[in-house]
Amino acid sequence: MKLIDVRVNGMPRQVTTKYGEKAVLDVVTSEGQFTIWRPAGDMEVMGRRNGERVTITLDSKGKAALVEHASNSPAVGLATTQPAITLPFEAEMKLKQQMGFQTPETQPSRSVEIADYIQRLGKLYGHCLSTAADIPISIELESTAVKDIATTMFIQTVRHFDL
Repeated sequence: MKLIDVRVNGMPRQVTTKYGEKAVLDVVTSEGQFTIWRPAGDMEVMGRRNGERVTITLDSKGKAALVEHASNSPAVGLATTQPAITLPFEAEMKLKQQMGFQTPETQPSRSVEIADYIQRLGKLYGHCLSTAADIPISIELESTAVKDIATTMFIQTVRHFDL
C-alpha cells in the first residue's frame, strides 16, 4: 500500500448504484485518474472542492481509498448526536449554492473550463517568453534560443506548481 497526494477532479457527487446510494469523488494524479467510493452523505468526500489536494492510499490491486483527516473531533458539519436532515430538492440546491457548491445549473461546462485553462497557460507562456527575452547576458540570443529558454521555464513552472 502506498500514499499518494492527488488533486480532486470535479465536484463530489451522489450516485445511485445497485448497492444503494454512494458518494463519489474523482481524483487525478501523475499515475492516472481514480474514483473514490464512500457511503452516501460521507462528509470526507462531499466536503471536497474541485482542485483541492488530498491524500489517498493505493492497495496492491490498484484500489484507491481516501485518507481521512487525522482529528479526534468529527468533521465540520457532522452532527454526531442528531439524525441527518432530509431536505426537499429545491432547498438542498439552494443550500448547496449558499455553501459554495456548484449545482448542475451553475457548473461551467467542461469545454469552458478547458478554454479557461488554455488561456491561463497561454498567458503564462507569454510571461515566460518576455522574461526569457529580458535576460541580461553579454551576447545576443537568437529567437530560437529565447523560445527554448521560455519553454523550459514554462515546463518547470507547470511542474513545480502542478498547473
